[in-house]
Amino acid sequence: MNHYFSWFGLPGSFVLTILLSLLALVLALLSPSPARWFCFAAMAASSIGDIFLMRFHGLERIFPNYFVIGAAFFMLAQLLYFNTYRLLAKKHSYPFMNTGVIIIAVIAVICLVYFTVICAQRAHFDWRRYFLAMIYLCMISLGSSMIFSYSFSHMHVNPFSLIAAIGALSFLISDLIIGLGLLAGITRFDHLIWWFYPIGQVLIILFAF
Repeated sequence: MNHYFSWFGLPGSFVLTILLSLLALVLALLSPSPARWFCFAAMAASSIGDIFLMRFHGLERIFPNYFVIGAAFFMLAQLLYFNTYRLLAKKHSYPFMNTGVIIIAVIAVICLVYFTVICAQRAHFDWRRYFLAMIYLCMISLGSSMIFSYSFSHMHVNPFSLIAAIGALSFLISDLIIGLGLLAGITRFDHLIWWFYPIGQVLIILFAF
């Protein structure tokens, strides 16, 4: 998808992530609420993370630890998304624990076991990167669990709220594809990252109501 956004001589992934942040900002301005502003902050943090991870304009020369910095911003984004949907759940007095949370917990455990087994089988593996990835897995699972929790609770009021859960799952899939490349050396799915990631972000942002 990012190839369609290579405008003004800029990388398509850069243009696309900026547009996503602008979308979140416009929604916050048109329908201001604490949840909308947290949503914008989450997307802005994601965009900063994107810029570091894509090594925009040689950022890796200025910040040798660009990967860690980018990952840190994405962890912050997950915390902000968690708070976005926590506020929405609190508004309706929804409990946290429900079927959606269990689904995310099962997915997280499966991913943890899979990547641990794969990494243990590889010689000369960078375990520091593995631990960073597992910390991030915990963070995105936390953010996704809150989105799923709210979506599954609110679907009785508005069935469209489940679309936010689909967005969280799409976001999670994009990160799992990145994990496959970094931890398992499987890169044949990399071209799908910039399909699942922006679609996931758009759905999370649009249906934060």
